Parts: sequence; C-alpha cells; structure tokens
Amino acid sequence: MTDPGVVVPEPAAVTGRASTRHHWIVRLTHWVNAAAIVIMAGSGLRIFNAYPRFARKGETFCCYPFEGTPIPDAFTFGAWLGGARNWHFAMMWVLFLNGLLYIGFIYLHGEWRDLAPRRGDIRDAWEMIKFYAFVRPDHPRQGKHNALQKGTYFLLPWLALAAILSGIAIWKPVQLSWLTALFGGYVWARFVHFVVMALILLLSVVHVVMVFAVDPFSLRSMITGGYNEARSPQARNARPFFWRPAPAPGRDEVSP
Repeated sequence: MTDPGVVVPEPAAVTGRASTRHHWIVRLTHWVNAAAIVIMAGSGLRIFNAYPRFARKGETFCCYPFEGTPIPDAFTFGAWLGGARNWHFAMMWVLFLNGLLYIGFIYLHGEWRDLAPRRGDIRDAWEMIKFYAFVRPDHPRQGKHNALQKGTYFLLPWLALAAILSGIAIWKPVQLSWLTALFGGYVWARFVHFVVMALILLLSVVHVVMVFAVDPFSLRSMITGGYNEARSPQARNARPFFWRPAPAPGRDEVSP
C-alpha cells in the first residue's frame, strides 16, 4: 500500500517530462561512428577508382555491371590514391576502437537487452510494416526501439564484422591467404567488401531518412540524451511523413 504522504511520479509519457534515453558514451560513439563511416566509405571509393573493376586484366567478373566505370569524384575522399589509403587505414582503427568501446559499454551497462532478438520480433516487425503501409491504423506498442529498428541495429555489427574481415583479406592477401581463400579469393573478397560497405551506407541513409520522417524529436536524444516520450512515434501515431502534431509543451515539460 502506498503511503499517502509519498508522491509517486507519473511516467514521462503522461506528464510530458523529458527523460534520459541515451548515455553519453552511446551518443559519443554514435557521432564518431557516423563521421568515420563517411570518411572511410569515401576514401574506399577513391581507392576503388584506382582500378574501378573487380575482374583481373584479361578476365571478366559476373556480378558487377559497371566494370571500368569510376565512382564520381563527388562521392570520394582523399584526393589521390596514397591520401585515400592513409585516411582509410586511419578510420579503420577509429572504427575498430570506437566499436570496442560501444560494444563493451552496452554489454556492461546492460543495453544489449534492448537490441537482442526476442520471440515475437518477426511478428512485431510485420505489424510495423502494416502500420507504415496504412493497413493498420494504430502504431504498434514498442519500447525503446521498434522491431524494425532492432533488426537493423542488430544486423549492423555483423555487417561491420564482414567488412573488417573482408578488408583484412584484401589488405594482407599473402600473409593471411587462408582468410582471403575463405572469401573465394582476392577478387571475391574485394567484391564482398564493396557490397557490405554499400549495405552499411544504405542502412545508414534509411536510418537518417526515417529519423526526419518519423521521429525528428529523437535528434535531441542523440545530442543531449533527453527524450520526451509524449512526442514518441507511438504517442503521435507517426508514419513516415504522416503524424499528428506533438502536444504543446506543458508546465513540467523540458522543451527540446
């Protein structure tokens, strides 16, 4: 029984008060990761342009229809091959150390539970798809992340691992010939590295678009950590580019 003299605080979603959603380590590693991926992808494309094909000279490659066509300079970084390699290897270590910090933190802090697959995630992901397709009228109940977000965030570290291993395989194809052989040889290791990075960039672009299209209020949570649950996609019944206006800030609310 609750002591009548004790005031029990109401949930943030009811009062409109802001709560802390992301620890500062999560926010720091997020922005370091974003900057490093952009530089690493751009420098990698500059390296690719030094030989913009996967087939060896005199051979053909089955799976890349743009053989011999360089990537437009606007999407590259590093100015020249040597400069691009320096940037690429520098960002490799930044991403590796940043990833270790992030994974170590979410494991020790317990935040891995928010991302771990659970029974019912496939069903919940399908419900989110139905909602986004205007088949379901109400936003499915969710926690910190909806099922589609969880799937994406869970997939990214595995893509990163594939990028690391394939990158090492083409960096040291002689010293680590066994690793290169696991990818089917140098040509296929290079192709896998290219495809995996393209998938990471695609998921990153989709992530950014969905932030602005569905939950622009979450930007604050990745800068200051604060998040108002009353402005969450579930509270606003928000679909991409379709949502109810957020409630007006109340007396107790911390404005974004």
